[in-house]
Amino acid sequence: MCGPRETDRPPRVTRHPRTSSTKSIGPQALVLFLVAFAVYGASAYLVGRTHSPQFAYFDQLADAFLHGRLNLVDPRAQLDLTSFAGKWYVAFPPLPALLLLPWVAARGLAGVNTVLFANIVGAANVSLVFLMLQALSRRGWTQLSLADTLWLTVLFGMGSVHWYMATVGAVWYLGQICAVPFMLLAVWLAVTTGSALLSGGALAVAMLARPHLALCYPLLWAIALERMQGSHPIDWRRWVRWGLVGALPLAAVVLLLLGYNYARFGDPMDFGYLRMKVAGEGVGDRNTSGPLSASEWRTLGQFNVRYAPRNLRVMLLAVPGWNASTRRPALDPRGMSLLLTTPALIYLFRARKRAAFVVGAWLALALLLGPLVTYGSTGWRQFGYRYSLDLMTPVMILLAVAVEHSRRWPMRALIVLGVLVNAWGAYEFRYFSQ
Repeated sequence: MCGPRETDRPPRVTRHPRTSSTKSIGPQALVLFLVAFAVYGASAYLVGRTHSPQFAYFDQLADAFLHGRLNLVDPRAQLDLTSFAGKWYVAFPPLPALLLLPWVAARGLAGVNTVLFANIVGAANVSLVFLMLQALSRRGWTQLSLADTLWLTVLFGMGSVHWYMATVGAVWYLGQICAVPFMLLAVWLAVTTGSALLSGGALAVAMLARPHLALCYPLLWAIALERMQGSHPIDWRRWVRWGLVGALPLAAVVLLLLGYNYARFGDPMDFGYLRMKVAGEGVGDRNTSGPLSASEWRTLGQFNVRYAPRNLRVMLLAVPGWNASTRRPALDPRGMSLLLTTPALIYLFRARKRAAFVVGAWLALALLLGPLVTYGSTGWRQFGYRYSLDLMTPVMILLAVAVEHSRRWPMRALIVLGVLVNAWGAYEFRYFSQ
């Protein structure tokens, strides 16, 4: 007995998403940018952050680039700078400095405000989250209403550690904040254009701030597969070719970073972290699983499974401290559980859908967790768990899927709770207020 021919199969049905019209997306994204910029700017002002902190560094690095140097001359401070051959270097990858180049060139170093820069980039991230979620819904891959999309955008912008990180302007937070827009842009381009070079290129730019973000590439490749599914057989050769072409920009950035290391330290594999001047002799969290000295970090390396228990404890279990004099919770600089800063993350377990892009999001999340769990620092001076920002692009996609299988009001209640917690964090985190 003969079965049905491939051409006799019914076409794949795409449900109509419940979103606003195409023409309204641009104005909506602009309004969200302005609202987020106002929130972040006001938050920074209320805690006294009106100028670049002494630990900004990336503005000085941009100025160095403009003068043909890779090292800093007379840095404002030396904490977490790398000394090599009598010169001071910023070990962290250079994307924020590259983005600051036009500002430094136009206004000079004295005219740059890295706190304002963080406010602007943070507000752009909020708009891009909205655009990414809308793009998924318009293709019928998720069933989000406009209200659902806005609630998830609020979760990202004010119900996560992104809020306080967009108000600081110091070197550690700028690197993460500047990587996020290019991760989001990579997904948006993959969904809306299907271009391997454009989406891969955007993710490659994010790697100039956080090289391990290359591990998000399976998400882009899965999105390409989702686009290719339809009423006809999938062209697997075309999908493999898409993956290879999209990986070219990532490979180019790897070579660029290796060349940058060689130009600074004479070794392409040396990022300069092991010679970094850390605070005292401690690195990371000293009080959770025992002391971790700078010498031990150099012995064990930046990545080691022995760091995993401490990192997981901070990521999932750490709670705020207690101020006995004021009798109220106190910010613990060692970190705090993600389930406290963003409690709606518990809905991730409802992100169950037989779709390529969902599998890709889960795979990217799992891969990105690897280096975070095995890294030799929890993030130290932070509110919540700041490295979680690296995970938020696949997380937002998974939460968009989870909404389909969840009652709206409990999830929104948890989002509101997260906003309140992060409002406290944005106010209390005043370590870099100078």
